Amino acid sequence: MRVVFASHGSLGDLVPFLEVGKVLVRRGHHVRVATHAAHWEAVRSAGLDFAPMRPDRPADAAFHARFMDPLRGPAFIFRDVLAPAIGDSVADLTATVADADVLVSVTLALAAPIVAEATGVPWRSAVFQPAMLWSAVDPPRLPLLPFVRGAPGWNRRVLHYAQEGVADWALPIARYRAAHGLAPLAAHPAFAGQHAPGGVLALYSPLFGTLPADAPPGTLQTGQILQTSQVLQTGQVLQTGNVLQTGQEALETGAAVLPAAVERFLDAGPPPLVFTLGSASAHAARGFFRDSARAARRLGMRALLLVGREENLAGLPLGDDVAAATTLPYEAVFPRAAAIVHQGGIGTIALSLAAGRPMVLVPFAHDQPDNAARAVRLGVARCVPRRLYGALAAPAIAAVLADEAMHARAAAVGAAIRAERGAEIAADAILAASAGMAKVQETS
Repeated sequence: MRVVFASHGSLGDLVPFLEVGKVLVRRGHHVRVATHAAHWEAVRSAGLDFAPMRPDRPADAAFHARFMDPLRGPAFIFRDVLAPAIGDSVADLTATVADADVLVSVTLALAAPIVAEATGVPWRSAVFQPAMLWSAVDPPRLPLLPFVRGAPGWNRRVLHYAQEGVADWALPIARYRAAHGLAPLAAHPAFAGQHAPGGVLALYSPLFGTLPADAPPGTLQTGQILQTSQVLQTGQVLQTGNVLQTGQEALETGAAVLPAAVERFLDAGPPPLVFTLGSASAHAARGFFRDSARAARRLGMRALLLVGREENLAGLPLGDDVAAATTLPYEAVFPRAAAIVHQGGIGTIALSLAAGRPMVLVPFAHDQPDNAARAVRLGVARCVPRRLYGALAAPAIAAVLADEAMHARAAAVGAAIRAERGAEIAADAILAASAGMAKVQETS
């Protein structure tokens, strides 16, 4: 089978597809990933074929500051970046699916519904977190939806008004469809319009929430898809104390190897606190890592800061007890942490759970507040507002470290999530959908 995955956004909007793609390749199928140029190396390192899909993501700090704005970020990325480029996205994806047996897309791949409709390629959509189902039964806790929480009828009304309030986001897409003779938009592309009528893959653990009664018809929850390796690119910086080293280790698929300097730091004392902001929030870190180092010292704890960008190393109060690196494979580092402090991305939460470690969550934007709320409900985390992090970091971390029930709960949840087979179940579903559609087309 020839499978095409379509993704736009941060690395967190791509990793589940990379993991499912690895499973498909091991089974002898061909996988191509259509996404923007910044993800080329991640796709190729996973052993998958890369296909460009515009628009490309600027690398400047101003772009990421706007993208990670908790209130205006969603409008910026959808209305100002992705929707106006819909013609380019459709052209790129149309070329990519020319020989495909199935197309699988995630929320921000706005071209996928159009390409599926225009070409007839079998299409399945995916969501990586519960918030993207926009359920009135299990409503998302998002900055732009402060009034959900009531009965499903009330929540349904709030979600309806929210869709009406962002109708202008979809205007470029509506114009494109009209200009190319396609039917008018039946649903907003950021809401129900993202979901394929042939079926939706919910690629996350039921620990975050089982499928609500109002999930799209044909939705399959696969279980969590855990990242199995992370590429440490040449030129990334590792800093311990006052010593800078350049990381040269290339991590092969499934082999999470840590640089020797990191191993020495981890072995030199008790388990450290690990602080990270993932791939997107690290661009808007501000004082997060400086405050984190100070909080660790206040508690008498060692700390490992995964700062994401070399610029975030500047001015950090490092020493023998506080080390920093731009990035390291979470699956190798998290099991050796005393606790993990991060932004609340669904993939980072899942890897923290898989490591059996409790968390302090500091949501920045987008789905992170909802993910954090679910982790708190699960009994494995505390949540700290970003604007109060400097003042509340140390007491929140101390409370998590002292919470024996939370540690026990994290260990139990870790065993459960490690037993899930999300990538394999998703691969089965994609192949079944592709084969089924092929039989229907042959019959017709």
